[in-house]
Amino acid sequence: MDALTFTAEIFKAAAWPAVALAVALVFRSQLRALMARLSRGRVGPAEFEFEQQLQSLAARMPQAGPAAPDAASGRPGASALPAAGAARKDILAAWACLEQAARTGMQHLSPRDMVLYRQLGALRDQAQHNPGLEPAAEAVRTYVQLARGLQARMERGRGAG
Repeated sequence: MDALTFTAEIFKAAAWPAVALAVALVFRSQLRALMARLSRGRVGPAEFEFEQQLQSLAARMPQAGPAAPDAASGRPGASALPAAGAARKDILAAWACLEQAARTGMQHLSPRDMVLYRQLGALRDQAQHNPGLEPAAEAVRTYVQLARGLQARMERGRGAG
């Protein structure tokens, strides 16, 4: 193989990746917008559906005061990001605490909090029954914060009632 044939083969092999890169660069803003609208998918450890549902819940819920104290530090809302692979465990643990508080505090919840309780339960079910689910650390922290906030409202309502 002479140098000219070799050069031609290199250009033929690199042509389609170069075109794909050029198209991605030209349409990068549209591709970013499309990626933001994806409703379900997985890239590495991220689960889009779980995280989008959680973001929607967090956006609809008012900030209702401090969350219940973090078990490790004792500080309200102090939650370290979970270690890789611990996301499901952290979600299930937060749900278990919420469920314990719900045994005596459900009657003190507002209709909005009842909806939140059911939706957190549905997200917990996804974590429990989907072994491949590994949501991003920020999504896990949001879930835990929402669950702790709801738990604190249950406990406050029980103490006032």
